[in-house]
Amino acid sequence: MAITPKDAFNAARDIAAHAVEKASDIVEDAGDIIRGDISGGVNAIVQDSVEIATHAVERTKEVFTSKDEAEEDA
Repeated sequence: MAITPKDAFNAARDIAAHAVEKASDIVEDAGDIIRGDISGGVNAIVQDSVEIATHAVERTKEVFTSKDEAEEDA
């Protein structure tokens, strides 16, 4: 199955939405750093950043391989 513009757009939208959600978490984690929990805040920021990247790679892979979660669950 070929990559369609609709699939690419939907993947990009999903990646962006996920990144925005995680960015919100990163802002909260920065608040932890300001309140003095430097180690916990930095750790959470790194984890959220990794989750953004992982989600983007996995979602892009789905588009290029034409697999989605529904097909994998079947």
